[in-house]
Amino acid sequence: MLIKVGSRGSRLAVLQAESVIRRLRRFVDAEFSVVKIKTLGDSPRCLQMLGSGIFEKDVDDALIRGEIDLAVHSMKDVPTDIPGEIVLAAVPERLPANDVFVSPKYGKLSLLPEGGVIGTSSPRRAAQLRSVRQDLRVVSLRGNIETRLRRLGEDKFDGIILAQAALVRIGGLSGSEEILPIEHFPTSPGQGALAIMVRKGDREMLGLAGKINCAEALEEITAERSFLSTLGCGCSSPVGCTASVQGQSLLIHCGLYTPDGKHSKTFSFEFERGVASHCGEEAARRVLGDAEACNFWR
Repeated sequence: MLIKVGSRGSRLAVLQAESVIRRLRRFVDAEFSVVKIKTLGDSPRCLQMLGSGIFEKDVDDALIRGEIDLAVHSMKDVPTDIPGEIVLAAVPERLPANDVFVSPKYGKLSLLPEGGVIGTSSPRRAAQLRSVRQDLRVVSLRGNIETRLRRLGEDKFDGIILAQAALVRIGGLSGSEEILPIEHFPTSPGQGALAIMVRKGDREMLGLAGKINCAEALEEITAERSFLSTLGCGCSSPVGCTASVQGQSLLIHCGLYTPDGKHSKTFSFEFERGVASHCGEEAARRVLGDAEACNFWR
């Protein structure tokens, strides 16, 4: 039996697919093959479309056509609207959701000199940086994680912001990075988590993927995606939302920002664990009902 696992061709994406395969091997005696699929998002001229599903659409299309059996995505790249022909079959155990500040010279974001240059391609991260340091020069930095680290090493930036999980997966976490606290820097919904997609009705693959599903991780990302959907904005908006299961509670840290960072507000909510989507919706309703946030949001 050969199981074909679809992935983007980047090193990080392949490592993610291989991590899923290692988990699946414990439950099935089969051969696995990683099928690398070039996506629209891999074209530099299309990077301005970030947030529109360009990183996973071509992989999902291959899944729908039956060219692969499973698709593995970074959860934060998956739009809230999933094609009807496929389903989210599992979310494996999640890595840390935090962002990290990486710099060869400065151990903390607060130590950057006035006018320091910091790189990120994320509207959310750019807005968050400006909300705490209006003096910084936030410069667009695109490309895969190796490209961004190389450009940092070429002294083009004083620091960059990356996902902690991405550094963990490529073995690039040195311990010198500053881990940014979720309560002050809520991250993109789904950050640190993987999504395993399967064709609707494929009971064999649904059953197999379900064996490596982490109930807590699924609960967290369900709440985060529900929050984003209720706000009515996409994953490229200057919005952060990170949920975490703590015992019998579901904590949700979230924030709204103007692109220039001059106006922002962060929130923290605690819910009893139950229906995660309802928790995300309720958090969004409370945020939208906040008078201070309504003065600058929308």
